Amino acid sequence: MSCLYFIFVSATCGSLVPLVSQEGKGEAVAEFLLGGYGLVQAEPETLQWYAVKFEGTSPPVYDIFDTFPSQEGRKAHFDGPIPNALMTHGPSLLSVSPDINKIMVEVLTSKVTKGGEGQKAGLAVGLRALFTAKPEKKQGVRDFLTGALPLVEAEAGTTAWYAIHFAGTDDFGIIDFFADDAAREAHLGGKVATALFSSADELLTGPPTVTKYEVLAAYVTAA
Repeated sequence: MSCLYFIFVSATCGSLVPLVSQEGKGEAVAEFLLGGYGLVQAEPETLQWYAVKFEGTSPPVYDIFDTFPSQEGRKAHFDGPIPNALMTHGPSLLSVSPDINKIMVEVLTSKVTKGGEGQKAGLAVGLRALFTAKPEKKQGVRDFLTGALPLVEAEAGTTAWYAIHFAGTDDFGIIDFFADDAAREAHLGGKVATALFSSADELLTGPPTVTKYEVLAAYVTAA
């Protein structure tokens, strides 16, 4: 009798790609992103891929956030059909082209669970918090983020949570996803968010900038 063993691979790197639509092109950008959901499933080294819309912006703003086990896996994705299609169609859809030098991130730590099946993987909403470490506190911010993981793992309603560092900068972020708005609000009132804001004066150049997401599509591999 043979046994099958499944090994879950953690993300080490990723990209956070902002997409600002041209006036009147928001629906077309959303349709483009939904098309990417079908393509990304054929990429064996793309661990997670999220297409999201900012809540309450005009014109609409979107993000793509994706993760990979290695830089080789990320390169394979960027050599693939989604970035190539974005380069082709971006000039007619976006007001600003993404800067390849500003979108690459290191995944410091993460919690990834699969909330469901289908095009959104059981997710409805998310959050993005971006902040900049004081130059002398960069290691302190890294330690804070990696040390926050046990607190996030205790949050049953936080389906996915990523602590990220933008390569070559003092800039960091937290990206997380939830099944509903109640779970998101519970996280915002939880220990990690409270500790982050209370530590801002000591560790950061200013308070975190928080953006609320609507999830359009999500491809998630998880343990």
